[in-house]
Amino acid sequence: MDYLVIEGYKSAAEEFSQEASLSAPVDFESIESRMDIREALQRGDVEDAITRINDLNPEVSSLHFLIAIWRRDGERIKTFHAPLSSSLF
Repeated sequence: MDYLVIEGYKSAAEEFSQEASLSAPVDFESIESRMDIREALQRGDVEDAITRINDLNPEVSSLHFLIAIWRRDGERIKTFHAPLSSSLF
């Protein structure tokens, strides 16, 4: 069940839950929202991910600060690696 929920297989998780007479580990409606957040992060759209996180769970807005730090550090890493990768080829 956890795999289905984590990977975003909403309908499969709902069916499995019903057939196995299990209580839902999460609200199935939130699975789609969570997958949208994951996709936004994977494509590098951190601002969209933050907006979606705040829409889903406003209490998580304190994570905005942590994400901003992560983003800043990511930019530093890109800046550091760019000259190195171009000089290798």
